[in-house]
Amino acid sequence: MNDSSSPSDPEAAYDAVAVDYAAHYYHELQHKPFDRAILGRLAVIAGPLGPICDLGCGPGQIARYLHDHGADAIGLDLSSQMVAEAQRLNPDIAFRQGTMLALPYDDSSLGGIAAFYSIIHIPPVQRPAVFAEMWRVLRPGGAILIAFHLGDEVVHRDEWWGHPISLDGYLLKRPELEEEIREAGFHIVESRERDPNPAVENPTRRAYILAQKPAGRAPRPE
Repeated sequence: MNDSSSPSDPEAAYDAVAVDYAAHYYHELQHKPFDRAILGRLAVIAGPLGPICDLGCGPGQIARYLHDHGADAIGLDLSSQMVAEAQRLNPDIAFRQGTMLALPYDDSSLGGIAAFYSIIHIPPVQRPAVFAEMWRVLRPGGAILIAFHLGDEVVHRDEWWGHPISLDGYLLKRPELEEEIREAGFHIVESRERDPNPAVENPTRRAYILAQKPAGRAPRPE
């Protein structure tokens, strides 16, 4: 864990790097066949049920892929500057600013959620609230796809592409996150890991959890 004297501020950090981030990552899925494949599986499950939200959308590359493959994709990000980049790059997709802790969507209004490397900025104590919000906004039978870096430490950045920032990233253990997702009421459909492609991404091993809200009148977890 890297020490920092200033608290993590994801909104300000991503506001500061939004333009650089978009330039670096908007086309990343071209080099990630596994990511494309598992996004396709999410679209098959969730697409017929309603919109799929690219949660923590950044410049909107996940929403772009889902939209281009037939899904009704939308996007949400904490950073208003990231939302501006996403909207600039994807004028035919709706993006908005908001927080995962209080999603700006009605109950049972979404078919799916793709959260690629956004859960890593949520402190552990707040993750149950995030998964509860995902449960709330999903329709019965809807699905979530969570992608994250594997590990057991907190990595702090105080600089990114020359911009001074303060940002914590939580490396996570797959079994622990699976248990949190189950406790929120979801059924695990698929849980996988892969090695990184160092040519296009940070050299951390990655995990993906695809989980589904039970169909029918499933009770909301307490």
